[in-house]
Amino acid sequence: MEGGTFWKSDWFFGVCLTLLLLLAHSFALEPVQYLDRSFYDLGARINALQADDDIVIINLDKKSLDTIGDHPQEAVAETIARLSAAGARLIALDLFYGQPDKDRDGETTPLTLPDAVRASGNTLLPIYFLTGTVNTRLNADIPDYVRRASIGHINDSEGVSNPINGTYLRAPYAKLTRSAAGLGHLNIHPDDDGIVRSEPLAILYSGHYFPSMSLSLAAGALHISMNDIRINIGRSIELGPINIPVNDRIQMLPAFHKHGFQTYSFAAVRSGAVPAESFSDKIVLIGMTGKGSGNGFATPFSTHMSTVEFNAHALQSILKEESISRPSWASMAETGLLLLIGLYLILLLPRIPVLISAAASVLLLILITGADTLLLSSYAVWFQAMAAVLLLIIGHAGLALKHYYSTRHHTRKSNASSVDETNKMLAFSFQNQGMLDQACEKFMACPMNEEIASYMYELALSFERKRQFSKAVSIYEYISEYQADYKDIQTRIISAGNANDALSGSDDKNSGLSALLLTGENKPTLGRYEILSELGKGAMGTVFLGRDPKINRQVAIKTMALSEEFEADELEEVKSRFFHEAEIAGMLNHPNIVTIFDAGDEHDLAYIAMEFLDGIDLIPYTKKDRLLPIQTTLKIIGKVAEALQYAHNHGVIHRDIKPANIMILKNKTVKVTDFGIAHIAESTKTKAGVVLGTPSYMSPEQLSGKELDGRSDLFSLGVMLYELTSGVRPFRAESISKLMLKIAKEPHVPVQEHNPDIPDCVAALIDHLLAKKSQQRFNSASDVLEEISRCLRDMNRPGGQP
Repeated sequence: MEGGTFWKSDWFFGVCLTLLLLLAHSFALEPVQYLDRSFYDLGARINALQADDDIVIINLDKKSLDTIGDHPQEAVAETIARLSAAGARLIALDLFYGQPDKDRDGETTPLTLPDAVRASGNTLLPIYFLTGTVNTRLNADIPDYVRRASIGHINDSEGVSNPINGTYLRAPYAKLTRSAAGLGHLNIHPDDDGIVRSEPLAILYSGHYFPSMSLSLAAGALHISMNDIRINIGRSIELGPINIPVNDRIQMLPAFHKHGFQTYSFAAVRSGAVPAESFSDKIVLIGMTGKGSGNGFATPFSTHMSTVEFNAHALQSILKEESISRPSWASMAETGLLLLIGLYLILLLPRIPVLISAAASVLLLILITGADTLLLSSYAVWFQAMAAVLLLIIGHAGLALKHYYSTRHHTRKSNASSVDETNKMLAFSFQNQGMLDQACEKFMACPMNEEIASYMYELALSFERKRQFSKAVSIYEYISEYQADYKDIQTRIISAGNANDALSGSDDKNSGLSALLLTGENKPTLGRYEILSELGKGAMGTVFLGRDPKINRQVAIKTMALSEEFEADELEEVKSRFFHEAEIAGMLNHPNIVTIFDAGDEHDLAYIAMEFLDGIDLIPYTKKDRLLPIQTTLKIIGKVAEALQYAHNHGVIHRDIKPANIMILKNKTVKVTDFGIAHIAESTKTKAGVVLGTPSYMSPEQLSGKELDGRSDLFSLGVMLYELTSGVRPFRAESISKLMLKIAKEPHVPVQEHNPDIPDCVAALIDHLLAKKSQQRFNSASDVLEEISRCLRDMNRPGGQP
């Protein structure tokens, strides 16, 4: 070992930790004391014994108090007389009376409490002490009728006396006290954490030791006088054949009992509702139980226990010899165990392999806690082993971490180059998968050099293509710290910063893509698609021409800036709906429905990649001077009806049938576009609070927000057919509100008034489609197709309308 480094050694760590835990145990410091008490409390609950049937509690509950009136002692006296007549072995009051009841004016004096107590010959009364270490006593002169209740024999030969001192005595009024068969104190002494685990079986007052109520009751049950009780301070109390283990403060650790003691209401006992045999040869305790009694406290067994219940547990613990002991050898054994664990940590643990040391420590932990549990549950001995448990756990964990970090330090130094290479390979992999943030993180973990700078420059360009200009600027600045004049990064920092400012201040999030397209030097991307050019703008976004580099296929990419159109609290729901609708639309496979390839979202844009259509929509053919021939229009509408019937059969409603969503390709194929997109827009309000879509083509039920079926699309189809044959829309108004009213309530102008050349069958078809109530329209798009076919046959028949 090198000089001056001994404090880094394993043995020095073990010695310091062992000394620290020895001090913590010796002075009962937290958290050692907390752990020992918690272990004891758990054992008290788990090992709870069966309550004795010979101990009965009479509860002076609220109902009983209401029946007592202004003379409570009379009621207690009547109850004592009834219990005495029933053959109760002993009666104990947990009720204090400092003075007698007031005399009754002009009434016959009933049975008094002193008379009832004296007549019973077996009733014990409570006394109370103010306690402390002060020698001054406020009422040092003890009356003979109180002194007779003190214990006769005290043995303090070992000089360990540390009894609880009483500084003031409260006893019932003299006449009542003289009539009692015995006295017992009801003082409760909680531990530092506020939980009562022990009972002081005797309290020293004015040179005399006065018993607790439980000890007095136990003596009475065994017919042992106070003069025959012997207290061996720090060891035990001899109660005839019973030895009760106590500490130097003459405290006993009582056991607790499950299911509770048999309890009766005071009112029921007083009224005779409880059979007399229920109290024959029983020890009866009278007091207040329950949370409303005001005398409750926490114990290991319960968060709220009254003094009368606690005395019942303590009494049974004495009579059944169930109390918990702390033998004189326990403290020395606990210290010895701590030293043994310390030697294990100092001498053995650092010298054995990791797996064997872990197994050895676990085995030791099991042995210590198992032995502790066995002593408490089977032998009623409280062995405080938690300091040793803490030492073992902290010591093993500390040495393991010390070795781990020491090994890690040496490994890091020897494998630094290997880690850098791994980070670089991972960065390449992430960048190829489009996971740019992860790639950036891995590149940042590599030491900067010319090679890493070139890779990060390409990564910054990728961030620009993704319109994440702020991240691109951060990478350029990081490279600049390494080499300020590297390539054109100073120009890049300015241009990317300007683009970021423009994008942040723009209401159109598609502007970032369009701006990159205009520069021509760094093609933007969306997902895996390269953006080639802008095809057009719509109400909900922009359409771009893109390319799928994996299969070199051109696609149309419709973008939607959902974060602009919807409120923040709606955004997640809207995104979920967007992808759900895109998934449904992507399942539609029909020659007259545009094919959806993919959907996704990136940064601030959601997008749908779909079949690129080389053609024109029907908007130009809604002008009066460019109307298509009637038969051509009907054939187009028929193809749209075929597409709608297919979609309706698959549970999909278009919701936005209009000329702009019908494409005529160069090969004359009819394609219906934008399935599902209107559903997203229609179901959620925009920031402006209006419903997206084209109200002129909406059905009455769609405008009113009712549940829709395929007949709503048929109404929109009727509006489009009306416009394609006449050059005007059937419903027009100067405001949206008036337009919505017309669609919902007012009939349309007959289409032949705008174009007299429209055949009657076409006019009838339009009227049928534009019925206000959905049930008055065609039942399905197939019915519309049949009507179109019939109309075309009539028109092609000789003499038919053109």
